[in-house]
Amino acid sequence: MACAGQAPLAVPPLLSTAPALPDPHAPLPSAAGITTAAADPAPLAPPTAPAPEAAPVSLGDIGSPGPVQLLAASQSGAWVALCDSAEKAAKLVLGSGSGEAIDDLLAQAPNGRYVVALQGGVALLIDAVSGTRVDLSALGADVRRARVDYAEHRTLSFDARSQYLAYVRGRAGSSQIVVRALDSGHEQVVASGAGEVFQLELSADGRYVVFDALREDTNHNGKLDWPAPEEPPRKSACEKPSLPRFRSFAYQGRGDALTRAVLTRETGAVRDVPELVTPLGASLLVREADGSLRLDQGGKRAPLAPASCSGRVLFADSERGLVLATCAPPPPPPPKKGRAAKSVPASGKREVWLFASGYAKNLQSELYETSTDRQALIDTRLVPLYPGSDASIVDLERREVLPLPPGSRVLATSGTRALIWRGNDVLGYDALTKQEQPLARGVQKNPDLLQAGSNVLLSPFVILGCEAPALASPAQALALSTSGFVLTASSGGSGPTGAIQGPLHWVDAKVLPPDGPPR
Repeated sequence: MACAGQAPLAVPPLLSTAPALPDPHAPLPSAAGITTAAADPAPLAPPTAPAPEAAPVSLGDIGSPGPVQLLAASQSGAWVALCDSAEKAAKLVLGSGSGEAIDDLLAQAPNGRYVVALQGGVALLIDAVSGTRVDLSALGADVRRARVDYAEHRTLSFDARSQYLAYVRGRAGSSQIVVRALDSGHEQVVASGAGEVFQLELSADGRYVVFDALREDTNHNGKLDWPAPEEPPRKSACEKPSLPRFRSFAYQGRGDALTRAVLTRETGAVRDVPELVTPLGASLLVREADGSLRLDQGGKRAPLAPASCSGRVLFADSERGLVLATCAPPPPPPPKKGRAAKSVPASGKREVWLFASGYAKNLQSELYETSTDRQALIDTRLVPLYPGSDASIVDLERREVLPLPPGSRVLATSGTRALIWRGNDVLGYDALTKQEQPLARGVQKNPDLLQAGSNVLLSPFVILGCEAPALASPAQALALSTSGFVLTASSGGSGPTGAIQGPLHWVDAKVLPPDGPPR
């Protein structure tokens, strides 16, 4: 798992002419149909200002005494959403107190400051620090849910630095994509083109909005059908779903075909890019029909990984323009003259390569086949790899692999530091010196594991920023904040049915006993 912890780095400039494409099986080189819509006349530029400071974490009671169910908690400690068993209602608590009734929790910003909640059928964008609220329903936001399990909201998306919220306004035939600056309230509004937006995602760096659109009636029933049915509204998030989990698998292959499209926020241009894998800095990473990966800038494409690689994206770095990908292994050598070819069974393993514009490096690692492409991230330097029973870290800044002792598990990274769990030990790792530092010994046999940014709770320890010292974890930990506070249940243990007991409290792990943990 990667966490924020360093300043953004410049993306390597793309070559003005397409370089000769390196063959992933050659000797290693040295590191060296479109729809355009009218846009807002003053589109927003990518974010440059730092996110505002968070409010102090409240130490008061959260919720009421008695059994409660935790729905979600802010990474900054600014709010908690829970189910009050006595009232059988979902509550949103800003700071501390008994909270206010909500229908559902729709989306939350990564920094924990902003949350979108449904209250009385109205979608509200709430700033938990200032207390201000924006009625998104009054602005025409389409917040209908699809019946898809374990997925983010289909039309509400925050960027990684929590400076923008993207949402859909209107419905079929007149839908618009809106990107709202959370600090100023300024909105960039762009028509999404023909058809209807089914789902969208704001890229981590805030440059693009990637969305899937229903452009045509491909099942020829006279209307546009979602690939999954609409989720009927619930009176409370505490209600159990009427259908069991994993029900979305029953709808695979239904509905009309989706078309992948991209809004470039700097220009306000919208175009269909069915081959899109992920935005990557100033470019779009696309996969051609032959399996090759290319970088698309304004419709002009330069090679990245050849078709023989058949690459799948393990990790993409928007700031450095790097792609960590798995490639198909080279074919076996031809048999010698007079000898029959031997049948070699497929191992299911793929080689790990690091690609950039005009650059390819075999990292001499193998992973099992994966069909999933990951979306590009920001603010990450160290990426863990687990080839078989081994473990290693890829340093994207130095473009090298750092091996770790067997049995290591990387819990978090922050800049050049990594937090490692091995056996019953917790260790800090420095990628610059390539040295480990013991932080704690005595991890529980079946520990709780919570993470917020570069902070980790691995019971009975709390480690902040992948650095010493290891702090004591309070009992009955439920959530962790980026400032080192731990959300805990009331003392006295769980109820007779195993329920969490309220009221809940934020406890500062940095305060040592007897005033601090354990409680």
